[in-house]
This record gives sequence, C-alpha cells and structure tokens, in this order.
Amino acid sequence: MDTLPPRLAVGRVARAHGVRGRLLIAPYNAESMGLDKVPRLWLEARDGTQRLFEVAGAERVNLGYLVSLKGVDDKDVADTLRGNVVLMAREELPQLSDGEMYAVDLIGLKLFDTQGADRGVVEAIEAAGPNELLRLSTGALVPMAFVREVQDGRIVVEAPEGLFELGE
Repeated sequence: MDTLPPRLAVGRVARAHGVRGRLLIAPYNAESMGLDKVPRLWLEARDGTQRLFEVAGAERVNLGYLVSLKGVDDKDVADTLRGNVVLMAREELPQLSDGEMYAVDLIGLKLFDTQGADRGVVEAIEAAGPNELLRLSTGALVPMAFVREVQDGRIVVEAPEGLFELGE
C-alpha cells in the first residue's frame, strides 16, 4: 500500500485570473513565501477529493500568488477550481530556522496558561482577519499572539483574565 506524503493546507483558490486559466491563490498566511517555487501542489475540492497538479509557473502578487497549472488552460476550467483548498507536501515547504515551526504543527498539542492550568487541546487554526486563532477542544478561541512558549508538546499562553470563561 502506498502512503501519501503528509500535506499541509497553505491557502485556497480565490478565483480565476485572465482567459488562460491562471489562478489567484490566497495563502492562509499572508506573509508566507515560497509558493512561487513549488513544482506541484494538490487542490482539494469541497467533497474532499484531491487532485495533483504540476505548476507551470507562479509569481507573487499583491493579493497572493498567480499560478498556472498544467492541464488548466482556460478560464472555464479555472473557474471550477474556485474555493479549492491548496495543499503542499511537507517536504517541499521552505526550511525553518531554529526555534520556528509551522502553525499547523500546534494542532494536537495541549495548551496551558501561565499558571499551569490545562485549557484544552488545539484542534484547529482559524484565520480572523490578520490574526490566527487556536481553536481548543473546549471551544475556546485563543489568539496566536498570546503564545509565549512551545516546548515538549506543550503550548503556554499568557491570556487576559476571563478569556477561557467566555465560551462557558
């Protein structure tokens, strides 16, 4: 049985661009770099099916990336891909510096406040405008900016008083 390489969601297809089938891809992290250098990517439709595409060309633009995919040669085909999630193989992502990690790697870690109270497990990362939020198993949403430490499978946050009581 073949195992598929781990893939990370890095953005979504915002819309078709032009008559030749280019796509505007909006990255989940507006500051992300490197989508213009990947050789291939996967697009995941709303029904969960994934398709692999070879990248024919890509360039960074103000709203994200303009990407040409082999086999997507006109606007009609490109329009059908609008809203698809863009996935990349983990090994093709840019190398991280020491002490850095991808936000998606926080999913599954336990989150504690600075007093040591267990506040739940990170289940997802959500975008809220320019901010990223950690969605916990308790339903709480914690701004990523409150993270003070990630070490040994634990996340420590310095959160304002009452944050964890909002959802109760």
